[in-house]
Amino acid sequence: MEKITLTGRGTFVIRPYQPEDEGRVLSLWKTAFQKEMPEPLWRWKYSENPFGYRILLCVNEAGDPVVMYGGIPYQANWKGQHVEITNLMDIMSHPDYRKTGLFIQTGNAFFDTFCGPDKSVLLYGFPGKYHFEIGQKYMAYLKLKTDVVYLRAETAHLAPSITQSPGYLELVRDIDESFDRLWEICKGSYPLAIIRNAAFIRWRYGNHPLKRYEIWRYQAGQQGAMDAYVVLSIADGKAVLSDILAPPSGFNLSNVFGLLGKMLSDRDISTLETWLPGGHVMMHAALSSGFNVYPEPTGIIPTIRIFDPSLAFEWACDHLYYSMADGDLV
Repeated sequence: MEKITLTGRGTFVIRPYQPEDEGRVLSLWKTAFQKEMPEPLWRWKYSENPFGYRILLCVNEAGDPVVMYGGIPYQANWKGQHVEITNLMDIMSHPDYRKTGLFIQTGNAFFDTFCGPDKSVLLYGFPGKYHFEIGQKYMAYLKLKTDVVYLRAETAHLAPSITQSPGYLELVRDIDESFDRLWEICKGSYPLAIIRNAAFIRWRYGNHPLKRYEIWRYQAGQQGAMDAYVVLSIADGKAVLSDILAPPSGFNLSNVFGLLGKMLSDRDISTLETWLPGGHVMMHAALSSGFNVYPEPTGIIPTIRIFDPSLAFEWACDHLYYSMADGDLV
């Protein structure tokens, strides 16, 4: 795909990103966001992930990118169908080329190229207020009906939720096929979600170039398969629950949270925080286990745009499951 557009500022070309664009795109990233994007992080996010990428650039006559519109095309479950949904991120434009129409043209070209019933059926992301309002006005972005909920707990307050025969937690040393088996068990309870299998977990957490995560498996009994997993990042006496997967019904999630709280408290880690979809059964389980809701500190707005007419907006709002695993914020 390549589109030539003529403006009063010259001739521009909208085209797919190529690996040789990396240096110039990182320069644009620094100009747009006023900070550096480390090269290893960029490559992990795009060229080295198992899902590929969807990126269009708008470049000027000198070959410098002035707009980037892109994201990661995750494999996803939609009521048992294997589909693609794209998490938008690193969307940007050069300050000198804003209000020229190039950003909107690049976005619309992205939709035409990568989105549809036989391509990405859904775009989603977590922009702040400023970027959401631009997307809402020009790109038909829609805010989910329920906000993301920020929850926090004192780890010592989670332990009392442990019941009799609580099972146990074990630190994961090898991301193996047990994650695939857990996803197969859970997927019917997550009818609109990215596939959280071994390939996803290995890339998202095991291969991250800058952060170190702890992955814990939960087993309800002494023998048998993994019944849940949780992913933590820990710094400065505080833990962040980045991801959790468990059967949300017919399963005692309080034991998972309780054992997690006890393990962290025993390590003098006093606080555990997480972000979960408002209204989801996972959020209610967290509340019943000792978490409390606090004002969301980052200002993110869960946002979608649908490209398959058979995927209803109301249904998507009620069933889309996400965690901070879906993005790159924590």
